[in-house]
Amino acid sequence: MSERTGEGITHTDFGMKLVYWLTVLMVIVGLINMTPGIPGYDDLAQSILGMQGATFRKFPFEWFYPLFFALMMLIVALKHSIWRSWADRSPWMRRFGLFMDVALVFMACAISMTYLVEIEAICLIDQFSGDRARLIQESLQAERELADLLGMEPPTTVDDPKCVNNTGGWIVLLVGLAIMVFLSYNIKVWGLPLVLVAILIAAYTIGTVLVWYFHGPEDINKYLMTKLAGEPRMLADGRPRIHDILVNNSSGLLGRFMDIILNTIFPYLVLGSLFGSSAGGRSLIKVAFRWTRGLRGGPAHAAIVSSAMFGTISGGPIVNVLSTGVLTIPMMLKRGFSKVFSGGVEAAASSGGSIMPPVMGVAAFVVAALTTVPYSSVIVAAVIPALAYFFCLFLSVS
Repeated sequence: MSERTGEGITHTDFGMKLVYWLTVLMVIVGLINMTPGIPGYDDLAQSILGMQGATFRKFPFEWFYPLFFALMMLIVALKHSIWRSWADRSPWMRRFGLFMDVALVFMACAISMTYLVEIEAICLIDQFSGDRARLIQESLQAERELADLLGMEPPTTVDDPKCVNNTGGWIVLLVGLAIMVFLSYNIKVWGLPLVLVAILIAAYTIGTVLVWYFHGPEDINKYLMTKLAGEPRMLADGRPRIHDILVNNSSGLLGRFMDIILNTIFPYLVLGSLFGSSAGGRSLIKVAFRWTRGLRGGPAHAAIVSSAMFGTISGGPIVNVLSTGVLTIPMMLKRGFSKVFSGGVEAAASSGGSIMPPVMGVAAFVVAALTTVPYSSVIVAAVIPALAYFFCLFLSVS
C-alpha cells in the first residue's frame, strides 16, 4: 500500500490522477491535430496567433511527433511505475524502480531532443547558433545568382540544409541505451516473452553486423545480412544508419510509424474506447448472450461472440478482455466451467479481436502503410480468416 501524505492523498491516487489528466490532454491534442479542413478555420488560427501559416490542425510533424512521443512515454512511466508497484519491496529495489521510471522518461526526452537536433527540417542547435540562418541565406543567394544567370525567376525558398551541429557518434550510444531502457520497461508492461523475441531479433542484427565487420562481405550470404551492415566496412558507417533509423520519414522511429499511430490508429482507438465505455459495449455483450442463450456452451459461446463483436470496434485484445471478460468469465464460472478453461476461452476470443475487421490491430495499419495497399483491401483480405478463426473457436467449446 502507498503511504499517505499529510493531505490524505496517496501517491497512487496522485499518480493515477496525473495519468488521467495527461491522457485527456493527449487525446485533446491528438483530436485537434486530426481536425478536418473547415472553411475559415485556418484563417481564424492565423488571425488569433498573428502568424502567417499558423493553424490549429495538422501540426508540423517535425515538432509534433517527438513531443507527442515524449508525452506518451511519460504516461507509460506514470501508469506502469515500477517504483509504485514495488512499494512492498526493499528500499534498494524501490530505488531501482524509481531509477527505471526516471530513465524511461529521460531516454524518451533524449530521443525526442536528438530527433529535433538531427532532422534537417529543424536542426535545433543550428537554429540557436545561427548557422542554420546563415546556410539558408548562402544557399538562397547561390540559387538566385544561378536563376539570374539562366534568366529564370529568382527562388524564394531553398531545400533544408544539413545540420552542422549534431550529436555526432553519440547518437549510436544514445539510441542503444534507449532501446535497452525501453525493452527493460516492456518486461513490466507487456511481459518477458515479447521482450525475449525483441532481444533475439536485436542479437541477430548485432551478430550479423559483427560477422560483416570482422569477416568482410566475401563468402557471406547477403540475404542473411541486416540493414545495418553495408559498405564501406567501417564502424563509423553506423552513425548515418542509426541517424536514418531515428529520423527517416518513411521508416524511422519517429517517422512513418508515428504517422500511422497518430493519423490512422488514434481516431479508431478513441472512438472504440468511447463506444466500449458507453452503453454500446454493454449492448454488444447483451446481444451476444441473447444469440447464444440456447446453446450448450452458454456463456462460453457468448464470450466468443461478444469478443468478436467488440473486436470490430477496439482491435485490441487487452481492451477486449477488460470490456467483455469482466462479465463473461464470472458467468462461465457460475455455469461450472473451470477457471483455466474460462480464462483460456476469453483470452483466445479476445486475441482474435486484433484480426477482426474493420479496426483490427496496429499490424494491419502498418501493413497498409508499408505496402501502400489500401486499408480497405486489407479489411477485405482479413474477413474470411477472422471469421474462420472465431468459427473454429466456437466449435471447440461446443
